[in-house]
Amino acid sequence: MQFRCTSLVLLLCIGAWNAPADSVIARDWAKYPAIVQIDTSDDIFAVGDVHGDYDRLVKLLTAAKIIERPVGQETIAPDAVKWTAGKAVLVFTGDLVDKGPHSLKVVQLAASLRKGAAGSGGQVVTLMGNHEAEFLADPTEKKVKDFAQDIRGAGLMPKDVAACRGDVGQFLCSLPFGARVDDWFFSHGGNTGGRTISQLTADLQNGVGKDGFGSSQLVDPNSMLEARIGEEGPGGKAWFEVESPRRSAEQLLSSYVAALGVNHLVQGHQHQKIVFEDGQQRNTGQMFQWRGLLFLIDVGMSEGVGDSHGAVLHIRHKNGEEASAIDADGTEKSLWKSQR
Repeated sequence: MQFRCTSLVLLLCIGAWNAPADSVIARDWAKYPAIVQIDTSDDIFAVGDVHGDYDRLVKLLTAAKIIERPVGQETIAPDAVKWTAGKAVLVFTGDLVDKGPHSLKVVQLAASLRKGAAGSGGQVVTLMGNHEAEFLADPTEKKVKDFAQDIRGAGLMPKDVAACRGDVGQFLCSLPFGARVDDWFFSHGGNTGGRTISQLTADLQNGVGKDGFGSSQLVDPNSMLEARIGEEGPGGKAWFEVESPRRSAEQLLSSYVAALGVNHLVQGHQHQKIVFEDGQQRNTGQMFQWRGLLFLIDVGMSEGVGDSHGAVLHIRHKNGEEASAIDADGTEKSLWKSQR
């Protein structure tokens, strides 16, 4: 990906935590919406936190028959990957960067796949995760040092990329924060706060427009990008358990999907063990669904995390809806099926 600065994607003054009060981000929200909405009868795929592991991502997408690598090539450049999933929709739920060895190549692959899929009538949606938001807000932050180092290794300046300059910066700064694909809603941290899509859109546009990528809409501990589950959540509870016992997790999640006009929430961000209120247990690094309401797809695939070699959520529409997990060896296991 060539580094060059254009004004097509964004007009930007800053994106820093310590930016002056009069700093603004003027994003073309019509062209690059805060929440993407897609209706499709084709397959939907989703991948959780890649965290810089380019090689595992390529192997995983190949095993899921989403991409094809050139025959005989052990390694492959991001722009040489061929989209083979036809009109399917692929969603990355954020945190492409940090922890693993090749964050920049992962970002470049996501950008390349977006173009390749469009040529076949498919769509690739890359959502912003907390690591992307935190980098854009402050590229000197210790938490994002891996991505900053990778950028410098490619001859780029982290401050320029974080200021939305060049192809990489423009791609990152234009990422949506959530996506509705049919009756599935995807985001990085899951917590929509019970808002409708219209309310979410307004809050995100206003927050980012006013405060940049350091907006509380993105980086607040209980935001849609940062909310935690298990013991890491607020008060040692998952974000969807905070109203218990007044309102159970099932009641809260049911009201949240209803407000969004969907039936299911899909989130990345957390690969840890969690025990649900009914005793069901999601193990560390496991792709897991709870009551068809919540799908947890961060499986800790990066070698920098080491929980697994990855998994793809696969949603089919034939004969009702069915969701399954495709592992890195191509094995597919059913997670959930509609009762219709």
